[in-house]
Amino acid sequence: MSYCVNCGVELAASEKCCPLCGVEVINPASPFDPTVARPYPTRHETIRHRAIRVVAARVLSLLMAIPLILVLLLDLIEDGSMSWSLIPAASIVFAFFAFVFPCLFKKPIIWMFMIFSTLAAAAYLFVLHLLLKGDWYYLFALPVTVMTGAAAIGIYLMISSKKASLPLKLIIILLIVMVFVLLLQMLTELHFNGVIRFDWSLYVAVSCGMLSLVVLIVGRLYKKSERFRKKLFF
Repeated sequence: MSYCVNCGVELAASEKCCPLCGVEVINPASPFDPTVARPYPTRHETIRHRAIRVVAARVLSLLMAIPLILVLLLDLIEDGSMSWSLIPAASIVFAFFAFVFPCLFKKPIIWMFMIFSTLAAAAYLFVLHLLLKGDWYYLFALPVTVMTGAAAIGIYLMISSKKASLPLKLIIILLIVMVFVLLLQMLTELHFNGVIRFDWSLYVAVSCGMLSLVVLIVGRLYKKSERFRKKLFF
């Protein structure tokens, strides 16, 4: 019987390397013998976090279905129609699609569920629009919701991209933020004041533009320095 010189784990003669730290086993008194049974199972049992998450999401879905059905039934029994219950029902449905629905899948595609969340938010606001009336949905709430979802998806795709370099990611994210704030103020001013105006959004846009330029310059200088180092072999 041997012991690992690095971590002290007891080793069998069937081990070429330590199963814990990977250090090579060298013991002339106990040479390698593949016929000796290993003192531990070959397959390591791991906790299935994904399966636990899926089960928890299913249970939470059932728990969310209970108040959803209750408020709709109460409204239907008391008033003979569904009126006030649509608001809490829409809130529960929105919470389900935004937070629970992605967890029902073992390998969730994040950007796809961000689209579902955006659509759920738009549907929730549409229910409020039907109940509260007004002209705020189509000209303001819906564009802002879609624009926010698109910006969030774009930023996520940039962050998770493996092909794009870090400077390119930062530049595109800053450009997304710049366009978002400009469109946000434009829609806000147009809806509430009836005019297109840019003031506070220009400060953010200019800052994002300057930071993008700085990142671009620093990225180019870094590439040139790396090429210079390779030419000088150091």
